Amino acid sequence: MHSVVIIEDSFPLRQGMILTFDWRALNCYVAGEADNGEDGLRLIREIKPEIVITDIRMPGMDGLEMIEELRKSGGDAVCIVISAYGEFDYAQRAIRFGVSEFLVKPFETSELNSALKNAVRRADQIRHLRQIEEKKVVLYGDYLAEEGDIKGKYAEQAVDYIKAHYDESIGISDIALALSMSESHLSRVFKESMGYTLGEYLVNYRISVACELLREGKLRVSEVAAKVGYGDQRYFSVVFRRIVGRTPNDYRAHAMNDRAE
Repeated sequence: MHSVVIIEDSFPLRQGMILTFDWRALNCYVAGEADNGEDGLRLIREIKPEIVITDIRMPGMDGLEMIEELRKSGGDAVCIVISAYGEFDYAQRAIRFGVSEFLVKPFETSELNSALKNAVRRADQIRHLRQIEEKKVVLYGDYLAEEGDIKGKYAEQAVDYIKAHYDESIGISDIALALSMSESHLSRVFKESMGYTLGEYLVNYRISVACELLREGKLRVSEVAAKVGYGDQRYFSVVFRRIVGRTPNDYRAHAMNDRAE
């Protein structure tokens, strides 16, 4: 059912609409009432009705000011404006706030019925659009979660490939080929998933293995370089020093001293 709020400073008119009109016939119910714009605005923000029936001239905040404030805060309730004869200058201003239904005092029950039918149709449209938007948000959230899972899966596959082939002369192109992906796409997915580049991971993993081999002290530096995929010992030494902060020979000697102590 559609919730309705009535804001009218005339108590007899307000109660007349509430008590004599067949609201259920239009699938509506009166959720609240107020006799001025300020109380009406607070009531609308609290109840969030789908339809608002309001007078224009009221003490304090008038109906148009109330609707304007409602629209500024994002309220999308369908508004029916009640105006006295000769107040159509005010009514015309209401068009800017999305008001499409007007009742001129005094009005017949049939006129209220007709205005409410139109308002209910509009409220149904708004409700339908809101449901579509909410569904879009849910679907987009599912899409992002699924996309994140896929990216994580590709990153894991890249890491597994590096751990299995770090001792070979491999690069990003070889990893991308093994995963049937383009280099650019794999690089972007890996960075988004891991927080650092694929190239950075490959180099750091190789150097971490090299550190383990150097601490063991069984291989020469050239052999360690070859074991972690570097055919050029000098280039390996440059990379090692950039990451570790000392040369491979210095690192091994330091590790041996620590072990002896």
